[in-house]
Amino acid sequence: MSNPFTNEGNWYKGNLHTHTTNSDGELTPQQAVDLYASADYHFLSLTDHRVLTATDDLDPKGMMLIPGSELDGGRGELGQSVHVVGLGMESATELPETDSIPELVASVAAQCRLCFVAHPYWSSLLTHDLLDVEGHIGLEVYNHTCFRGIGRGESAVQWDGLLGRGHKLLGFAVDDAHCHYDDALGGWIWVKAPDPSVDSLLGAIQAGHFYASTGPQIHLIERDGEQVHIQCSPCRDVCLIDPRPGSGTTTHRLELQQESYTDVTLSVSEDCPVFRVECVDPEGRKAWSNPIYPAP
Repeated sequence: MSNPFTNEGNWYKGNLHTHTTNSDGELTPQQAVDLYASADYHFLSLTDHRVLTATDDLDPKGMMLIPGSELDGGRGELGQSVHVVGLGMESATELPETDSIPELVASVAAQCRLCFVAHPYWSSLLTHDLLDVEGHIGLEVYNHTCFRGIGRGESAVQWDGLLGRGHKLLGFAVDDAHCHYDDALGGWIWVKAPDPSVDSLLGAIQAGHFYASTGPQIHLIERDGEQVHIQCSPCRDVCLIDPRPGSGTTTHRLELQQESYTDVTLSVSEDCPVFRVECVDPEGRKAWSNPIYPAP
């Protein structure tokens, strides 16, 4: 998995999880497109429940519209089904009747370009619910409607539990907007891609060339041995997350303290197999890098 911050390309902002009146959303598909276009997004996916919302007749307002759907099935230990966002599908997806999460996710993955697990915390999914699951490329580390609705928007614990067990999974921030209350324009990803075409964006996402955010921007993450150099928009905290027990560090442990950081170097142990970076701005908004692995 290469480092997007040192790759060639341009950054494109988008949301990959949105609902419309084609399922249980408040806005029509065109109204949803208009909303995100007005906020200068570059791409959007309308992911209605078990429905592939057609976009050919919509005015994209300069955005790329990625076909997608939110699908559900299986059963976790605490009784909740797993929800999966599938992107790049060409037709409505047929789902098996099963309580098996691995079977459900494998079925979705076989019928789309890529997929990821939606809102694990909202779904009360435990780490071991996802241990044997294959075919997806990651999970939602942040879901805006889950945060605004019930205060359970962040799923970093599940993510780190899987990373610590060797699962190479990516972290997405999304809105999952239904617009019954203020749950739009709060979580997104920045994708580093050669161009903003659907094929280029999906290829870059699949390769992990993006980071997730609710506000801050990450400009650079570069590892040199036991040092990690990070550049970002002004942030009060920069955290290096190592999923191993008791590992990692933050800017609070630096000898020279600052009110905000834009350029910082943090230490990582030489034997660290994977880490990720979290940046927190003065308003408490976060950005999450994808996992960084040692150069081969």
